[in-house]
Amino acid sequence: MEEQRFYSLLEKLREFDGVEEAFLLNKDGAVIYKSHDFSLPPDEAIGILSAWKNKEPALMYQGFRFAILKNDEIQLAAKNIVGGKGNIVGSITKEGDYFLAHTRDEGMILLEWSIQINKVAWS
Repeated sequence: MEEQRFYSLLEKLREFDGVEEAFLLNKDGAVIYKSHDFSLPPDEAIGILSAWKNKEPALMYQGFRFAILKNDEIQLAAKNIVGGKGNIVGSITKEGDYFLAHTRDEGMILLEWSIQINKVAWS
């Protein structure tokens, strides 16, 4: 995905209150773009994509465990249940990259976030 398209998707996603960070991973889990400067070590990014692709029960983000509640080839939805650290939602893009966002627990529920990121990624 080109950088301009990523930032266009990011603007569409930010129309919904509660987005903390967003990032794009390639098929190998390498970070292509981030919404701003935040810590996302390569091993953590690869771990997120691995958990998604391998249908694992949870993923780790920023040192916190997020239980995966929805996981298919196109979408991912995970929630930090114990610590109140929000959600991780993701969608594969038309280009085959993985567009993900960390969202707060306000405004929309997890599955609504999952639907919105999918709509944005395919727009």
